[in-house]
Parts: sequence; C-alpha cells; structure tokens
Amino acid sequence: MSEGWKSDVPTVAAALAASLIAVDGIVDDEERKVAVAVGLRMLPGFSRTTFETLLDGITDLPSAYELAAPLRDLLDDESKDLIIEYLVAVAGADDEVVEVEAHELQAVADALGVPLPALTVNQPGL
Repeated sequence: MSEGWKSDVPTVAAALAASLIAVDGIVDDEERKVAVAVGLRMLPGFSRTTFETLLDGITDLPSAYELAAPLRDLLDDESKDLIIEYLVAVAGADDEVVEVEAHELQAVADALGVPLPALTVNQPGL
C-alpha cells in the first residue's frame, strides 16, 4: 500500500463512521462521542474536526459500501481490520446494534474483503 493511502485511513474511517452513525436516521450523541474517542485512540492522525465536518455533511457522502469498495485493493489487511474494528465499536456505542447498522457493517466488511466480527443485533419486535 502506498503511504498516501495509509495516511488517509483515519479520514476514510471517519467518513465510514459518519455514514454508519447516520444510517438509522438518528445521530446519537453517544455514538458521536465514541466515534471520536475511539478514533483518537485507535487511528493515528484521526481528526475530530474532520469527523464532525463529514457528519455534518452526511447527505453529501456516498454510501459506506461506495466509500469502502475502492480501498479493498489499496489498503493492507491490518488497515482494513482496523477500520472494521473501529466501526463495530462505533455501532455498539449506544449498547445496541440495530439491523440497518448491521447491514451497513456487513456491506463495509464485504467491500473491504474482511470478516465482520460477531454482532448482537437488536431486532424490534422479537
């Protein structure tokens, strides 16, 4: 992988997290806080400002799959695993992963070509 893509991993992860947070139609404050805190801890170069800007402009972002698919052949396995681990942590920030979030996570995992860690999905009505 080129060093240019390595330096963009935090930005791509921030965009994917913004997409994941907004996919259920609710931008939860806890998910937002966890996305920033975990991003700062896990992803060297992660920017709170970049994340917030991407989240504010969420309607202008492509889908998570569209964001992730081009990276499949550009990122190394470690970077892909780091991105999916980060997204799983963000999705579980509010102590539940709803079905639409699980589908979004699976789409990103498929796009990146990595396995999705086991999730406990909250399905309303069950």
